[in-house]
Amino acid sequence: MDIKFEENKLSLPFTKVSFKYNIDRILESKGRIIVLLDIPNDDDTINNIFALDINGKKLWRVQPLNEFNPDIAQFSPYIGISLLDNGNISATNYFGMNYEVSVDDGKILGAHLAK
Repeated sequence: MDIKFEENKLSLPFTKVSFKYNIDRILESKGRIIVLLDIPNDDDTINNIFALDINGKKLWRVQPLNEFNPDIAQFSPYIGISLLDNGNISATNYFGMNYEVSVDDGKILGAHLAK
């Protein structure tokens, strides 16, 4: 797919989508466009990963950590994403935790400390 982004604008083949914050990175998996937003240091926004379809429709926002595990508090946004071999996403936060996120619905499937 021909997908590009500049600042907070995502250009898809049939439409453009604007976000409140600049886009840090995009990935494609299973027909979905995964967007990581770059949250400014002075902002308390978290859960900054979204999935859209090719028409720009928002499919999901990453599940809040406290829904995955009520004992985990989330204080920072995600700072990196990458594709896993199974098509899901690895999302990393500022504290070095990696979370496997389902590309199908944005739910967190597991967590481990990055090395």
